[in-house]
Amino acid sequence: MYDRENKRTVICDIDFYQKSPCSGRADLWGSTRFLSPEEHTDGAVVDEITNVYTMGATAFCLFADSDRTLEKWPLSEELYEVIKGATSNDRGMRQQSIRQLIKEWEAGQ
Repeated sequence: MYDRENKRTVICDIDFYQKSPCSGRADLWGSTRFLSPEEHTDGAVVDEITNVYTMGATAFCLFADSDRTLEKWPLSEELYEVIKGATSNDRGMRQQSIRQLIKEWEAGQ
């Protein structure tokens, strides 16, 4: 959604809202291009780090038609590295919060 008055874009997905942390399920529905590895794993922790992955996948979708290669990324290589980190399959390699993701994104601009 776009808030014209405040000139900002808001992305919202409330189809599967649960208080964090919750557990992943192998049968979780949704578009696989947005689902982190832990969301496909029974009993895995789904939390803010999972949301970092989802936001990274959303950035690839918005800016590169879901292609996750540097060649298709139209923004700077610095921003590519930020988003590549956000979508790492290794949770420990991702930004550990949405705030950290935003901070790194803003620094890369």
